[in-house]
Amino acid sequence: MSTQREQRIAQMTAAAARRAEPDARPPGRTAIRSKPVRITLDLSPELYRQLTQWAASAAIALDVPRVALADAVRAMIRATAESPDRALELLRHEREQ
Repeated sequence: MSTQREQRIAQMTAAAARRAEPDARPPGRTAIRSKPVRITLDLSPELYRQLTQWAASAAIALDVPRVALADAVRAMIRATAESPDRALELLRHEREQ
């Protein structure tokens, strides 16, 4: 009897073999993750203040009582993914310091 790990390895091996076939779908398109991925993020007190202030101002602009910090971070990720240049500039600057 095989373990779950062995079954998963067999599934991944089979998927890789199917991708090697002519007219196979490109990698990354064979499986769709159904469960959200959880991350943990530590922020400096100043960044946390900036995030909470932004969320408060977004709530006012959207005319809602509150914008959850998780929703704010998700929106920021989407905005960065659509236009990554500013984020890359900030990353470069932070690495140089």
